[in-house]
Amino acid sequence: MILLWEILVRIGVIDGDFLSAPTEVVRAMADLLGDPDAQEAFRRTGSSILLAFVMGTSAGLFVALALGASRLLREAFLGPIAFVLSTPKSIFLPIFTLIFGLGGMSAAAFGAFESFFYVVVNVIGGLGLVEQRHLKVADAFGARTVHRYADVILPAALPGIFAAFWYGIKHAFLGVMIAQLWASDGGIGPLIRTYSAALKTDYVLAIVLLITIVAVVAGALWTRAETRMNRWRSTGAATVATI
Repeated sequence: MILLWEILVRIGVIDGDFLSAPTEVVRAMADLLGDPDAQEAFRRTGSSILLAFVMGTSAGLFVALALGASRLLREAFLGPIAFVLSTPKSIFLPIFTLIFGLGGMSAAAFGAFESFFYVVVNVIGGLGLVEQRHLKVADAFGARTVHRYADVILPAALPGIFAAFWYGIKHAFLGVMIAQLWASDGGIGPLIRTYSAALKTDYVLAIVLLITIVAVVAGALWTRAETRMNRWRSTGAATVATI
């Protein structure tokens, strides 16, 4: 398929200005890796994604544990959270741009907002795996709240927590990329806009390919880590949110 793509571009069947040949994409990728401006753009995007992940996951974990501990709070707020989860959150992007401006903080805040709801729903799904008989045993031994969470609740909810972290980083990435593509003055988004406006499709595809490689490698490493951490569980899986 790649060879056919290369041939069709070379013989002019496909316009190279709109779809560059694979060899041109590889060359552009090498140029990007050696370009200080591109390196700075990737660094800024990576920093924004990390900040968004930390903020969104921390807030989501706190809220999920609070909802999991209180049936009243869960019944009051889980419905609205699930509703916002199913809403295209890009409609809220102008609000973040208005509050934070066009800098990296706007992208990070929107990425945190994007990931927050997925973290909450998945952690609550993980908390649903906690068996009451285990809690009763802990109570029988006089376990304090800290020990209940550390020794019973969190280990049982580990599949949901891992799923929450994965969805958190994934949607933090999506949120940051959406914000940078449409309302940012730095990072990968403006770089893509610049190359697209100049019809440098080889550089655009090179950026997309680099992002894809990073995402695939990160996903494989995360799956391996999750499998190792959950090896002791013979049955059960957390309820996870879908994209």
